[in-house]
Amino acid sequence: MMKNSEKAELLSHLAQYGYALAVPPSSVAPDKVLGELLRQDDVRLLEGFPVVLANALSEKEMLAWEDKKWSPEKVFSVKIQKRWAALTALSLLLFRLFGVPKGLEDRVFKLLRKYPEGARTLAALEQPFSGSGQVCGGGMKLSAERLKKSFRNYVVHPSSAGELQEQKDALGLELLLSELFTSRQKELLAKQLGGKKFTKTEQEYYSRVVKKRLKALADERVHQMARKLVFS
Repeated sequence: MMKNSEKAELLSHLAQYGYALAVPPSSVAPDKVLGELLRQDDVRLLEGFPVVLANALSEKEMLAWEDKKWSPEKVFSVKIQKRWAALTALSLLLFRLFGVPKGLEDRVFKLLRKYPEGARTLAALEQPFSGSGQVCGGGMKLSAERLKKSFRNYVVHPSSAGELQEQKDALGLELLLSELFTSRQKELLAKQLGGKKFTKTEQEYYSRVVKKRLKALADERVHQMARKLVFS
């Protein structure tokens, strides 16, 4: 799991390339930001890969990845190579879906060709990407619907200031909750906030584990200690 300082730095880097979640942009090379993203397991961060790639390619300078001598096999582990190929392929599918300028689409296609299994990866993702369910590839499970929504909101049709702030707040909260709760626990929190009925098993788990953690977080003494330790 990333340290808070490392996550804050990554969020700042993402903001520079159009995927602002909760912080203003800093200045860092796009290849480094994309490389940082590849090593994350938080799906909300991984969903930002196509957004960052699109904005990075829109800049005047070529990416270091586009150098003829560069290849994912030289710089990434086997696991990250597969993740790189899957996210690059998904980026290409998003570029095609939303009619991104052909020149940028061609550059992503050339990147994907640097991976021996690039064509096969692209073919395997096309069908699940066309729907709204999960897209599995490179050891990841991503939502096709959320990938399209993020790309639409951040690249194709940037939201108004108010809508964008709401997105930042929601995503920022999601990332903070990920530091404290598991995915299943976050689902129960959303269910409780939405007034949905728990099953007997869910109610027992919520009361026994989740609610106790919430009570601790709500205690003012915990707030004071946290602020003292973080901001001192």
